[in-house]
Amino acid sequence: MVFKRPLRKENPPVVFVPGLFGSMSDVIIPGTGDWHFGIAGIVYQPFIDLLERELGLIKGENLFTAYYDWRKPIDHSARHYLYETIQQAKKITKQKKVNIICHSMGGLVSRAYVESSYYKKDVNEVIMMCTPNAGSAPNFSYWTGGSLPIHTGEKFNLVRLYMEAYLWILSKLYRTDDITTIHEHFSGLHDIVPGKAYGDYLLHKSSIINSYTFLSYESMNTKNPLIDDLNEKQNKRSKRKINLTLIAGIGKETIKYFEVIPSHSKKAWIDGKVINAIKTEAGDGNATLASVFAINGEKHVVKGSHNEVLFNSLPMIAQKLGIEYRQPNNTFQLDEDYCLLLIHGRGRVELIDKETGDLKKGTFSDVYSIRVNDLTCLFIPQERLTHDKVTFVTMEDEIISYIWMKNEERTENTVKVNAETPFELISYY
Repeated sequence: MVFKRPLRKENPPVVFVPGLFGSMSDVIIPGTGDWHFGIAGIVYQPFIDLLERELGLIKGENLFTAYYDWRKPIDHSARHYLYETIQQAKKITKQKKVNIICHSMGGLVSRAYVESSYYKKDVNEVIMMCTPNAGSAPNFSYWTGGSLPIHTGEKFNLVRLYMEAYLWILSKLYRTDDITTIHEHFSGLHDIVPGKAYGDYLLHKSSIINSYTFLSYESMNTKNPLIDDLNEKQNKRSKRKINLTLIAGIGKETIKYFEVIPSHSKKAWIDGKVINAIKTEAGDGNATLASVFAINGEKHVVKGSHNEVLFNSLPMIAQKLGIEYRQPNNTFQLDEDYCLLLIHGRGRVELIDKETGDLKKGTFSDVYSIRVNDLTCLFIPQERLTHDKVTFVTMEDEIISYIWMKNEERTENTVKVNAETPFELISYY
């Protein structure tokens, strides 16, 4: 049984700031509509539902979401999106301050605002979950090489699927090389590579047998001036009397260091090509404990992955918001693993029942899709694939290319399809 006391009207309203890929609209990808959680709705919508159901918050009354264009630099997101959402929340509720709940990259957006010169003294509490306050090593690989050419350690990593999907869409929309495309159209990624506080994280083989040496952060080409600046001026936050709670996840293999070799490319892997990773379980699968706790604040640790921490932090969130809440002593786990299917070609993607051959009409709440021109991106629960097959139907002869990712397995292929012989991709278990 859950006991709760709804947030009183005189309490500050709550602004939720999602992480990377947690906002979508026509601004980011034309044709996707007004602002919503996009592919990250798989995680964020249940979390918002939980805040409403269990903590008594109400969207549009005392609960607001600060969507933002995560492609842009974090400073831009703070000034043009978070700031505006906070002003809207204050106007609607007639309150002078808000409380911020933020996740992952959303924590850096929140810090960029509360530590800025245009801060309006209107934030009381910041509850920050899984924010890489010193940066995240996997993002170095994506920023400098356009990919993560090694296993993350987990059989299923939803953040990696998000990244794979978006980088694939970018590669199809723009015809420049991968690195140029990322740097020109996804500059926000640079703001979450490791900064100085992360410490040295690239290992080179030394001239001594079976030994390695670190490449110092100071000597690297890839630095993070945004995070370095935020960490240098973090005392501004305490002087402004903003309470900060840091919540980190543990128990999931998380990349901490990379082994790299020299790269001969003039654009890619400028600090070394990633060939291996050293991992730690002191992390949530994406952000290490040390990175989350790289700044001052009240620190708490919960078990769970990068996304599970959202739900496992609910008692702490309730306490900080002044809401009475008690739940059974257990931890939340994501119910389903998702597969990723990326298809380049005209036509439509449909789910067919393997046993009856019947087409399943309409949309499905558990299957998320994006369609941009002739690009189709599908996130499909693995559980659904025990009963269904994915069929790509086209009304004319066409060559299509596809990428299929299940757990850490990746398949790429090109096939010719038409209405009589549709493309079928079946997962056997």
